[in-house]
Amino acid sequence: MKRANQALESLAEWLALAGGFVVFILMVMVAVDALGRKTLGALPGALEFSEALMVPAVFLPLMFVQMMREHVFVGVVTAGLPIRTQAFLDGLAAVVGILIFSLLTWLALMKALDAFAVREYRVAIIAVPIWPFRWMIPLGTGLMVLQLVLMATHEFSRAFGTADPLLEESGLALPPG
Repeated sequence: MKRANQALESLAEWLALAGGFVVFILMVMVAVDALGRKTLGALPGALEFSEALMVPAVFLPLMFVQMMREHVFVGVVTAGLPIRTQAFLDGLAAVVGILIFSLLTWLALMKALDAFAVREYRVAIIAVPIWPFRWMIPLGTGLMVLQLVLMATHEFSRAFGTADPLLEESGLALPPG
């Protein structure tokens, strides 16, 4: 169990780093394009590539952000509730997330398959392939589903007494075991 936890944590960290690297590439590309417009000329396909690169920048880090519990969270209503009740509500929220992100994963997978079949691309000064970027959405949302399943399992075990209710373990992909 510990090895699986370490593997998932490593995967999430690498994907988050990849997402950060994509943001860096976007910054450099936009800066070169902006400078080029004033001097030598615009960077061909910069707009289209920047649109496509936003996809991995957003979807690759999803699992890591959920693992660290850094998504938008409002605890005003639940802060005064007992720990086990909070854990139950967190588990319930994870189940709702599982349903929503499973649907997103399925729909994105169907779109990625269609895009792959026709080798989808954007027409610009140069042809910009879009189909590889379509695969980042089901990858990111699918891993988010995995993390939400692990989180729901852990939160329900905290809520119903099989785990220490005070033990948060927010940085772990899997509950300790």
